[in-house]
Amino acid sequence: MQTSLPGQDAECVRKSFLSGAYMNLLTDSVKKIYSKYLMFSIGSAIIAAIYSTVDAIVVGQYEGANGSAALSCIMPMWNMFMSISNLIGIGGSILMSTSRGGGDEKRGNEFFTSCFTFSCFASILFVFLFAFFRDDFLRLCGADEKILPLAMAYTKWLTIAVPFFLIGNVFAAFVRNDNAPQLVTVAVITGGLINIPGDIFCVFGLKWGIGGAGFATFISQVIACIILSTHFLNKSRKIKFLKISLRDFILRTKLSLKTGFAPFIVDFSFGITVILFNNQIMKYSGNTELAVYGTVVNVAIFFQSIFYGVGQALQPPVSENNGAHNFGRVRSFLNLSLVTAIILGILFTLVAELLPSQILRIYMKVSPEVMAVGPTILRKYSISFLFMGINVVSSYYFQAILKTVSSLTVSLLRGCVLCVLFILLLPAIGGINFLWYAMPLAEFFTFVVTIILIKKNDMGIKEKK
Repeated sequence: MQTSLPGQDAECVRKSFLSGAYMNLLTDSVKKIYSKYLMFSIGSAIIAAIYSTVDAIVVGQYEGANGSAALSCIMPMWNMFMSISNLIGIGGSILMSTSRGGGDEKRGNEFFTSCFTFSCFASILFVFLFAFFRDDFLRLCGADEKILPLAMAYTKWLTIAVPFFLIGNVFAAFVRNDNAPQLVTVAVITGGLINIPGDIFCVFGLKWGIGGAGFATFISQVIACIILSTHFLNKSRKIKFLKISLRDFILRTKLSLKTGFAPFIVDFSFGITVILFNNQIMKYSGNTELAVYGTVVNVAIFFQSIFYGVGQALQPPVSENNGAHNFGRVRSFLNLSLVTAIILGILFTLVAELLPSQILRIYMKVSPEVMAVGPTILRKYSISFLFMGINVVSSYYFQAILKTVSSLTVSLLRGCVLCVLFILLLPAIGGINFLWYAMPLAEFFTFVVTIILIKKNDMGIKEKK
């Protein structure tokens, strides 16, 4: 049974500035709403993943295996930035949508103002930390004397890009929840159109090597952030900056960080996982396996980004309908997203299982040593894609309905507890060959827990009714 609160129709009907169509998240067709958000969210995710992938391909082709290994060491920096932006942006945007679903527009804008301000402070802190401690961080991530100069050349630009990346991702989360997923897609597409040819020109044309890829990434982040900022010039927007007290800023920020902690754990722990993988690979094997892992982790990020897109499509309508107590519609959105995740998971696994050699050749200049171990590594790791999508989407779902403990449980299990356990335990038992089963096992056992939590939540909803 659907319920409504006074003023919800006025609050939830918003104009799509690109299509000119109106969409009510509480009453319009569930499939229509989901399809629209899925199209733009996955579109953004695929485009972002493509130009991230082009970075890896261009660097791998120009620098060879050492370039791919360097990107593996750089990956935790990206994950750290992404995790912080998710901590701030996704948590605050969910609370903004939930507030709107309950008819409180002003409270929703207070969450936006607080999160934007906090993201500015966080940007300044990260620029300072990496300006002085970048060398130490990269060594911690597994960079040796061969790899470190390459990693330093890329990350000098990455450090400068931090404010645009953090603030841009916070903007993206709120703009998407302000019923403008199209603008997020436009920003990502434009950034990609700049980054992809920029990679090729700077790396090969100017012969800047891996540093050229870092520069192209920096420019693309600046442009994307500027485009997202134009949302605040759009007259149909509901999101606004408000003047708030220090007390309200602290309260809204604290609640946003609490709500966003689960997606923060997903990305932050992924960075920790990469660091552990890098160090275990160097302990039990060498640079060849590290270079292959650099490719494997980029493939995993590509697929995981698309699963994030499914979760992002689910989150805005679920948050708003949950705020309005439309639990039947909430479950319908979840069912659609789970089916999407299952189909994509099967597809991704098949691609990696059937075409491992072709994937490796795309990402780097392969050597006989790489081809001797690479296909087997990718095939073992790719089993995790079968369960990854369901786990990621479920984490977004629990977060959207404010089941923070459930969302955090899923995120901690797959991103920290189980994967760390298996990364440390498996190679000690069976050497480097066992290490590649760490992620499949972590995703599988998390999947089992996820199904239990979904059923438990369904029982809770029935009791409320």
